[in-house]
Amino acid sequence: MNLKKIKAKLNKEASKVFEKLEMKCESFNNNIYSTCPVHEGSDNPRAFSFCPDRGIWKCWTRDCQSEYNNDIFGLITGALSAQEGKRLEFKDALKWIKKEFKISSDYSHCGPMASEDEDDFSVLIKELNAKEPVVKDKEIVNKYNYSIPSLYFNGRGFNKSTLKYFGVGDCDDCGIMKERAIIPIHNDDGGLVVGLIGRSTKEYRQPKFLFYPTGFNKRCYLYNYHRAVSKAIETSCMYILEGQGDVWKMHEAGVKNCVSIFGKTISKEQELKLRKLPITQLIILTDNDQAGREARVKIQRDLSRMYKLTFPKLSSKDIGEMSISKIKNLLINLKGTY
Repeated sequence: MNLKKIKAKLNKEASKVFEKLEMKCESFNNNIYSTCPVHEGSDNPRAFSFCPDRGIWKCWTRDCQSEYNNDIFGLITGALSAQEGKRLEFKDALKWIKKEFKISSDYSHCGPMASEDEDDFSVLIKELNAKEPVVKDKEIVNKYNYSIPSLYFNGRGFNKSTLKYFGVGDCDDCGIMKERAIIPIHNDDGGLVVGLIGRSTKEYRQPKFLFYPTGFNKRCYLYNYHRAVSKAIETSCMYILEGQGDVWKMHEAGVKNCVSIFGKTISKEQELKLRKLPITQLIILTDNDQAGREARVKIQRDLSRMYKLTFPKLSSKDIGEMSISKIKNLLINLKGTY
């Protein structure tokens, strides 16, 4: 059962969810009301409201839904966080669902969540419960000076304000980054710069893209993740792009929930990061070439059971080459996803 179906199931059986969260509820005008289970000391008996038709909730006194997301997953995460006295994550909400809806330890359903396509949910729970590979974020010792914004990328059509926002500059030093534009890569919370990409600004500087430090494991990161995650949770959607320039151009078009996968393929490490987010839709914008089309086929095969996938058709080779007006036209039928 994928996340979308799980959400629909929980929305339909919302009264059972509220009962298991020890909420005392009343119904009025097709909505359900209660004290807010998230913030402490709630004394308003209708501080919390849930709309079954839309599957969203709201705290009318402290806007708790803005902190935890306004869907049923966000409610469970927020309520459990209040009970535990510490901030919990989406995966903790899924584990609670697993326990409360009688999903046995051998990952076979024996309760009300059971269905003919239960295996997808079981696999997700198993992955989240599995011991994660330890990736220690290490801040790089940056021995290269570079001037922000990058005149090279500005000359290729990107706004200076965009390049300043993403910290992109041109290297002023000698060494391996000479005559290269520098793109910093951050860890998941944005607190550390864990790598650099050097894009050659001269044709004779090879390779075209150079990662620093040597051996940087790009499979473990998603470019722009720390900036994109908040909007992705709000919209329950993430845009998946190939290159960093694609992310910048989407930013200029007003789309903030975008990440780059550093190429054509979503790695298992990147996939696990996405699965831990309370999102139900991925919009795939790989390049309009043979490799990009092959990448879309693989993504469809690997992730279609877990997410609603959308593959907009590009009018150019990639997003980075498209004008803002063409990008906005591409997104005209995707309102609400960004």
